[in-house]
Amino acid sequence: MTRGRILIGELEHDLTHLRPFPITVTPKAQDAPSYRVLVSFGHHTFTRAFDEDVDNPDHRYEEDGDVRCFCQDRYLASKGLPSLIRQGAAGRAYFSQTRNYMLIDQPLGGAPYAVFFNIERAKALKGIEVTMFVVSAYEKPGLPARSRLPAISFATLVSKTARGEAVKRPKK
Repeated sequence: MTRGRILIGELEHDLTHLRPFPITVTPKAQDAPSYRVLVSFGHHTFTRAFDEDVDNPDHRYEEDGDVRCFCQDRYLASKGLPSLIRQGAAGRAYFSQTRNYMLIDQPLGGAPYAVFFNIERAKALKGIEVTMFVVSAYEKPGLPARSRLPAISFATLVSKTARGEAVKRPKK
């Protein structure tokens, strides 16, 4: 989805920073091929659950039948997502409790900022081998330390995905 500007109440919010973009990922192995990854974002990166009893109706946001609440905190944090993903592509991805993965940013003195994403082999996208969909991103205070989470290098995750290989969760 190509994002532009949205009107929440009487305030306009620019979401162009959440437009899809490609990154190139190259595993460290000698002569390893580079892979092009198309990164896109879901609306949970700037919204949270909507509570009709508490939330301002002007903050109601609906996309594909999913009713959410525009969240100023998530919106402001989302502005750093493209940069965080570009930097995270050189590091490690962490296995979440379910089927997706996480990139984790740990601001000094702040709660961990978890970026949940799905990754799959691209289907009929010229020059793109893998797609990465950022499902959600938010502060997650109770997240265990990164050293306690099962992880895989982001480049290995991309490489295995592009080649159609199974990605196995390591035992921790």
